[in-house]
Amino acid sequence: MILGNRRIKQKDIAKEHGISKERVQHIITYILGYKKVSARWVSRMLTDKMKMQRKTTYAELPKFYEEEGEKFIQRNDTGDESWAHHYDPESKRQSMEYRHKSFPSPRKFKVVA
Repeated sequence: MILGNRRIKQKDIAKEHGISKERVQHIITYILGYKKVSARWVSRMLTDKMKMQRKTTYAELPKFYEEEGEKFIQRNDTGDESWAHHYDPESKRQSMEYRHKSFPSPRKFKVVA
């Protein structure tokens, strides 16, 4: 059941097999060697297209500075940064899944538009 759905809950397994949640936890953790882990946050995952776009943009910046000089800096220097992150309604508890000790933790990327 765990291999089919790593986010399955102990109470669902217990209900289906007619055993206690404590027994299910014992079987999963001590006999099978699985534990419930949260995904590690990785700052962001850029696609190849996004990486190429950033590279192109950064390569053009010196050219714009040569053409416009200080006007370019004044126009682009805001003096303040605001970050807006994509809201992911899935809570940390909801994203937890069973993993065997030998497998790495799952990763969760912040969405970049």
